[in-house]
Amino acid sequence: MTSQNFFSSRALVSPRTVQSGAAALVVGLALALSGCNSGGSPGPGGTSSPVAAETPTATPTPTPTSSAVYKPADASGPAQNVPVPVLPEVAKTETKEGAEAFMKHWFSVLSYAYETGDTAALSKLSKTECTFCQGLVADIEAAWGEGKWISGGQIEIPVATAKPSTDGSTQVVLQVLQKELVIHNPDGSPYQEKTAATNSGSVAMVRFADSGWVVNDLGLIR
Repeated sequence: MTSQNFFSSRALVSPRTVQSGAAALVVGLALALSGCNSGGSPGPGGTSSPVAAETPTATPTPTPTSSAVYKPADASGPAQNVPVPVLPEVAKTETKEGAEAFMKHWFSVLSYAYETGDTAALSKLSKTECTFCQGLVADIEAAWGEGKWISGGQIEIPVATAKPSTDGSTQVVLQVLQKELVIHNPDGSPYQEKTAATNSGSVAMVRFADSGWVVNDLGLIR
């Protein structure tokens, strides 16, 4: 059985062929400067003697709270502390920019699923009738079954372009980069041969509903 990433085929661990129509925390420190007058009599010329200002007490700089460090998967074990994708505000709007941002987010969620085996968010953002989407969910879950895990397979979206479709949905064409992917056995050995990195394209049909954007259909650009 040959491992395949998103763009060589939909399947990760099955030979099925798919056809588809388609912050930073800023901390300010306030230093209080105070001065005092000695209250002595004025000296010659009617001016009082200068008095040295008190040395201000600096507020200690808070020690940054240590956060869990992301560690990519390798032969020694699955990825650790993978950042959870956050839906951008623009992706919540029923606009061209919103559709593009949503699909970039969708692929971030797919990438997260490859790294963690957690497909819950991916399923939520995809309609059940999206055969390609549901096939990805099933195959990722199979790849993570029986103690196996995936290393690599991370996805980036350099370009996403949306345009309205005649049926009221929105078509989004994307360039997708996916890194080399390896499925590991519980002992860390390769489950099958690694899959090379890819640079390919995809087209998605999305629709805005009460809960936001959702993927109705997805396919590769042949």
